[in-house]
Amino acid sequence: MMAGIEDLSKYVSYNTSNTRTYFAHQVNQKLLDNTNISYMISLLTAFNQTHEALFNKDRASLYRTFHIPKASGGLRRIDAPEPELMNALRQLKTLMEGNMFALYHTSAFAYIRGRCTVDAIKRHQKNESKWFVKLDFADFFGSTTLEFVLSMLSMIFPFSEIVKRPGGRESLEKALSLCFLNGGLPQGTPISPFITNIMMIPLDHRLSNTLRNFEKDRFVYTRYADDLLISSQRDFDKDKVQTFISDTLKEFHAPFTIKPEKTRYGSSSGRNWNLGIMLNKDNEITIGHKKKKHFKAMLDGYTQTKKTGGGWELHDVQVLSGLISYYRMIERGYIDYVIKTYSDKNKFDIEANIKADLSA
Repeated sequence: MMAGIEDLSKYVSYNTSNTRTYFAHQVNQKLLDNTNISYMISLLTAFNQTHEALFNKDRASLYRTFHIPKASGGLRRIDAPEPELMNALRQLKTLMEGNMFALYHTSAFAYIRGRCTVDAIKRHQKNESKWFVKLDFADFFGSTTLEFVLSMLSMIFPFSEIVKRPGGRESLEKALSLCFLNGGLPQGTPISPFITNIMMIPLDHRLSNTLRNFEKDRFVYTRYADDLLISSQRDFDKDKVQTFISDTLKEFHAPFTIKPEKTRYGSSSGRNWNLGIMLNKDNEITIGHKKKKHFKAMLDGYTQTKKTGGGWELHDVQVLSGLISYYRMIERGYIDYVIKTYSDKNKFDIEANIKADLSA
């Protein structure tokens, strides 16, 4: 256990649902006194020594590369680490999360336990937003460099203190270097999403705080990986918002930029789909009419097949089960109603049969 960890809780919140970011020009001396920075550096040094052989191997040989279809079309490259590297990257993530209390900004929602796309949209729903602009970063993972990550971590406690101590920057830089492939963060590792969320804390903080009262209006900012969503109760100039974000990226010397061709602006009166979820004109979060129709068809198809003595492939049952869980997060009342209606109508317990199929 890190020395002084009990006293440290007075200054740092370990409640992962509360990740409020505080800005200060100088770290509080009490916080410094109760944080064993030397111990953190020793953990990084020990990690590097334990995995020294990996640093000396050809990095490309430590990955399996394949491609998967994107929802928007095209293919996404996935670089999956071989077991030895995968184990090391998991260890480093655990070390940074557990011993360096690396959390995330409240505006970040991707790859974070206890947060999801629905939570991001709820932030805009709470504001009763009517107008939305969606922006994307271009090559967010691939263009992120080790140099940029280190520059951002140098603004975030306790990494800001680690890099100041003798051997601290070198140990942190070497450990993080194991996370990179061909100069960028590969998609397919357990630590790449973690690193992006940590490095984005200063940017998320600046964007969120400034947009809260931007151009004499209240905006809500959320980020889901490389997808940014900014909303307001009133019509606004999306170009001014986009320019502000682009200027902020330049200020922080970010290696990625806004992809202008992906920028989309509209109101909740239209087809207001964001992160696969609709926030409609009545300020209700919904899966939408087409998805509801398709979901009913799946329930009916599954029910009729089972009642006639047939069965679905395991993968198809898993998809249906996953949809039920996901849709319940969005519209629990409606999903429960539909499942009960189809079960009662056919005298067939849909969820009990799905559970039995999954455990068979």
